[in-house]
Amino acid sequence: MPSTASPLPGNAPVLPIALIVVLYLAFSVYRRTRAQKVRPWRAVLITAAIVVVSLFGIVATARSMTETLFVVLMLIGLAVGIALGLQMMRSIRFWRDDTTGELWMQGGVLYVVVWLGSYLLRYGARFAATGSLFPFSVTQTAQPETTLGLLSSALLFLSIGLWISRAYALVQKYRENRRDAVQA
Repeated sequence: MPSTASPLPGNAPVLPIALIVVLYLAFSVYRRTRAQKVRPWRAVLITAAIVVVSLFGIVATARSMTETLFVVLMLIGLAVGIALGLQMMRSIRFWRDDTTGELWMQGGVLYVVVWLGSYLLRYGARFAATGSLFPFSVTQTAQPETTLGLLSSALLFLSIGLWISRAYALVQKYRENRRDAVQA
């Protein structure tokens, strides 16, 4: 009988972790399809947290940062992520509640699918490069970065660009709504 154990820290089973991730992502997609108030500062804080955690992850694998190819791919990924994120924000419907004047939004399934696709692409490249979904492990020896490994690390910046553009678009929509409310 095959084991679900893996070389994760503490030999944690892969199947329950994968199930938790899939359930969380499914819940996130569901939540994005429901109408919700636009909270721009919450979006900015979440984006800042994601950027900081992502940068800590890149620093933890500092070998990538010394490679010219990584820097080029990182800048391309960031630019594509920002451009794609701004385009994807157009798929979200915004409206103002006439009684309260608050800005609401609904949709974003396409945005979540694009983000999830970039996430899966990043981990697919990591797996192809290292045979592991994790950037480092206790047993891993120091090896030179492969092109796929550098691509995997750089794709993180595509995701960062998506988050930055989402926060930017939400703040802009919120400001427009406030300006329109004052003028009305």
